[in-house]
Amino acid sequence: MIALKNIKANREKITCEAYVEDCHTPISLSFDRLKKRMDAVQLPDGYEWCTSHIHHAEKYFYAVEKSELPQERTIMWY
Repeated sequence: MIALKNIKANREKITCEAYVEDCHTPISLSFDRLKKRMDAVQLPDGYEWCTSHIHHAEKYFYAVEKSELPQERTIMWY
């Protein structure tokens, strides 16, 4: 699970604070809309295994249009 909060977008970037699993430390995410990929991400200590969480956020930002972006989104998978 990854919770995306304070989602903001402009023509070039989508940015937000992300919270993976039970981590209370926010991760700054920035998705480059022109390159169609996430900028470099630094995961908190002890959460290095959460790269798949970032991948799910990246796929969400890749698929969503600017007009569809909410301020918050939780992504879960099984």
